[in-house]
Amino acid sequence: MSISTLARVFTPHGNIVYTANDFRQTLRIVFAGMIALSISSFYNTRYGVFFVVYPIMLLSLVPVFNRHVAKQFIFSASLNCVEMVIIIGYLSQWPAIMTLVVFALYVMRFRFMSKGPLFLFGSMGVVCQSTMLNFMSYPSANWHTLLFSNIEASVMAVALSALMHYLIPDAEPRKPPPLIEKDAARVRHESLLSGTVATIIFIVFQVSDLSDSLSALMAGILILFPMHYRGAVTSSIWRVVGVVLACLYILVIQLILYDHSSHMLLMMPLIGLGLAFSARLHVMEKVGAGVGFASITTIGIMFGQNLHPYQDLVFSDLYRITSVTVSLVVTLTLVFLMHRLLNCFAATRFVVSE
Repeated sequence: MSISTLARVFTPHGNIVYTANDFRQTLRIVFAGMIALSISSFYNTRYGVFFVVYPIMLLSLVPVFNRHVAKQFIFSASLNCVEMVIIIGYLSQWPAIMTLVVFALYVMRFRFMSKGPLFLFGSMGVVCQSTMLNFMSYPSANWHTLLFSNIEASVMAVALSALMHYLIPDAEPRKPPPLIEKDAARVRHESLLSGTVATIIFIVFQVSDLSDSLSALMAGILILFPMHYRGAVTSSIWRVVGVVLACLYILVIQLILYDHSSHMLLMMPLIGLGLAFSARLHVMEKVGAGVGFASITTIGIMFGQNLHPYQDLVFSDLYRITSVTVSLVVTLTLVFLMHRLLNCFAATRFVVSE
């Protein structure tokens, strides 16, 4: 099955094209991902997932680079660090208050996403907040290393994005995305629905001690990005397909290079090939967080966590696919229930039109 055929199967629109700008964006994602992974592996960073995933997300979700993008990204990461110190350092002894603060922060960030102009600030804040809360809530976490890794990874992501846009510029100017007009009820619906479900996910992961299920956590959070029920259903299908494709590809790589997977010169071309396939699919879909984006981020998360050949690879992949599927089913159930509840009130009612 070709990439274009795969894009047509899972994309709800017929605009499946691959322009010169798309080709350049694909190259930017691939080279930035490989450079980030090389830096993370060379320095053996403890939280390498930040260093790998942040540049990939920035270059995938935002096809342009300017001062406004850079400020949103770095300020979001810096603000998250301050919030995590307050939440985990001072409020963890009062779980109810801590949960309310986490809920308020989620709602605020999803509101930024719903409004539009600060979408990047809100979306990266949601991802960063979810990941750091998951890492910092366990006794083995090194706070200083985690906080500085988050800041360093954010700065590196912005620097890599600027470098890639300088070395591989677009062939022609891009048109700004259309601004979607939303009434106050829809904004309230989207922010409350997504913020409530994200908070419940946070509670479940804390109570269940799921410290090794980062992919499942991210799957549940990322399908909330459409911020309404119908979009979450479609996004969950894309997520499962993308995760399965990435896990199968990584399994093949690890089995081929089993005893030699620590050799970066052998691994990098194969990782780059996987990133290229996923990035091309992503830019062809033109739906934001689709199958290609799910595949890219899965590759980033798995290699960012420093996989090695002595793990039970089949079990690891099956566990990842199963945990992601369960996470998506539970998240969709919560989204549906919140959707029905919020639509009971005129102030938060939103019905997706055909």
